[in-house]
Amino acid sequence: MTTAVIADRLVSLCKEGKFIQAQQELYDAEIISIDPDGSRTIGVTNMHLKEQRFLDSLDKIHSISFSNPLIAGSYFTVKLRMEIAIKKIGYKEFEEICVYETKDGKIIFEQFFRNTPKIA
Repeated sequence: MTTAVIADRLVSLCKEGKFIQAQQELYDAEIISIDPDGSRTIGVTNMHLKEQRFLDSLDKIHSISFSNPLIAGSYFTVKLRMEIAIKKIGYKEFEEICVYETKDGKIIFEQFFRNTPKIA
């Protein structure tokens, strides 16, 4: 898969709320992920656990949107916007820039940037 195909598939699955499926299909076993607070997650199994914890912390996803991917070689980026209700916290909305690196048809690296405090 090319970087553009991977990017389009990731956005498509995430727009449908299929976050775990996206990781299963598109992430390399040794994926490295860096969150806005600088914390790192390494490995697809740990990514699944982190994503499930996030999803379990939600009461509701009110809306989710992604920009079209911007491709540069083996990298792509998208702007993510979410409106969510978090258990015991309430309604939050945020935007972030998501940067991905691909290699051999898989996402090997991702990093997220946003100015708002950590949400979950």
